[in-house]
Amino acid sequence: MEKNISKKVVVIGLLFLLLGAGVTLGASATRDSKPVPTSRGAWFDNFDSYATGSALHGQGGWAGWDNNAAATGYVTANQSRSSPNSVEIKWFTTVAADMVQQYSGINSGNWIYRAWQYVPTTMTGTQVFILMNTYQPGVTHNNPDWSLQLEFSASGGYIRDYNNVAATLPLIKDAWVQIRVEINFDADVQTVYYNNAFLTSKSWKNGVAQGGAQNLACVDLYAGDAASSSVYYDDLSVAPQAPPLTCNADGPYTGEVGQAVHFTGSASGGTTPYIWAWAFGDGGTSTDQNPDHLYTAPGTYDVTLKVTDAVFDNVTATTTATITVPPQPAFTIDVTGGKGINVTVTNVGDAEATNISYAVNITGGLWVKQRLFTGTHASLAIGANFSFTEKIMGIGLGIIKKPVPSIKVTVTCSQGVTQTKTVNAKIFLSKVTLQ
Repeated sequence: MEKNISKKVVVIGLLFLLLGAGVTLGASATRDSKPVPTSRGAWFDNFDSYATGSALHGQGGWAGWDNNAAATGYVTANQSRSSPNSVEIKWFTTVAADMVQQYSGINSGNWIYRAWQYVPTTMTGTQVFILMNTYQPGVTHNNPDWSLQLEFSASGGYIRDYNNVAATLPLIKDAWVQIRVEINFDADVQTVYYNNAFLTSKSWKNGVAQGGAQNLACVDLYAGDAASSSVYYDDLSVAPQAPPLTCNADGPYTGEVGQAVHFTGSASGGTTPYIWAWAFGDGGTSTDQNPDHLYTAPGTYDVTLKVTDAVFDNVTATTTATITVPPQPAFTIDVTGGKGINVTVTNVGDAEATNISYAVNITGGLWVKQRLFTGTHASLAIGANFSFTEKIMGIGLGIIKKPVPSIKVTVTCSQGVTQTKTVNAKIFLSKVTLQ
C-alpha cells in the first residue's frame, strides 16, 4: 500500500504545484438528464450528459486527484455500455488520469457499488479501481483511508486485490464487465465480485490497514503507471442494497391481424424507477410498461421485455404472441342469362358480411340503356345469399367486328373483402345468353 500512496503524493503533488488546482465539486445524487433513483442517497453516472471528447474534471462532481485538472479522464464514444459515452482512463502523455467522485452520508446499512469496465485486448500497463473511506483534496492520506484497491494488470492477465494478492481472477478483455462491491457498514464487511465471480470478502474499515472509517468517501479511477493504455468505465452507481431485479412479460399472448394486442409488464427489486423496453418480434418496439401493439401479418412472434433499473442493472423476460387472421366473409358469384342479367351472391366465409355493395359493368356491344348497374345489400349471414336481376336493352352479338360483351360483377363489404366474376355473353335486346 505504501507504494500506491507514495505514487499519489509525489506524482500528483508535483503536478498540483506545477499546474495548479482545479475547482472542487461535490457529488450530486441527481441530474436532470438522467433517471433519478428513489433510494436514499443513491448516485449514478453514465457520462451521457457530458459532451463527447470533453475533459471530465469539473463535470458532475468529478475532479482529478487533489483537484488537479491535469489528472482528468476524457468523455469518449470509443466505447460505451449505455450509449453514447463512457470515460477513458489512461496515461495521457505526462500524467495519469486519476478521477475522483466524492460521496456523503453513505456510512450505515447495506450498499452496493457497481462499475462497468471495458478492457481492450490492446491494454498495456496497470489500472487501479479504488474505494476510500476518507478523502479530502490536498490532505496527505494514510493507509487506513483506503478500503479497497483492485489492480488490473495487462501483462499478468489478472484482476486482484492489491492488498491480498491471493484474491485473483483472470482479466476479461473486449467485453463490458461489472465490478460489484457489496458493503455492510454495520457488520464492517465488504464482498467483491468481478463479472459475478467472487473475488474477496474482508473488513471495510480495515480493508487496507487498521483504523479506517465507517464511511464511503469516494471512488478513484486511476491509470496506475506510465505504460497504462486506455480502459473505459461506464454506468457507475452506488445505492442501498435491494432485492435482485426481476421482470415478467406475462403472456403468452394471442390476437388477430389488424387488432391491437395489450401487453403487460411488471418488475420488482433493484432500484426504481425502471426503464421499459419491449421488442414485439416484428420490428416494433415500445418504452411503455403496458403497451398496445398491432400486428399486420399472422404468425407466432417472439416478444422480449428488457427492464433497466436506475443503477443500470437490467434483466429480460421473453414470451410469445400468436397472431391469427380474423374470421372473414367470402363470396361466390353466380351469373345466369335469360331476361336480363341474373346474379346470386353467397357468403361462403366464416363471418357475417355487412354493408355490401355490388356493381355490374358491361363492356362491348351496342346499347340503348346504361351499361353500369350498382346496388347495396345490408348484410349477409354465413351461408346465406341474395339475388338480383338487371334488365338491359342492347345488341352484342360479336358481329361487324364488335367483340362479344363482357359482364363483370364486383361485390365488396365493410370487412374489406372484394370478389369479382367476369363472363362473356351474347345479348339481343333484353335476352342474355352466356358463352
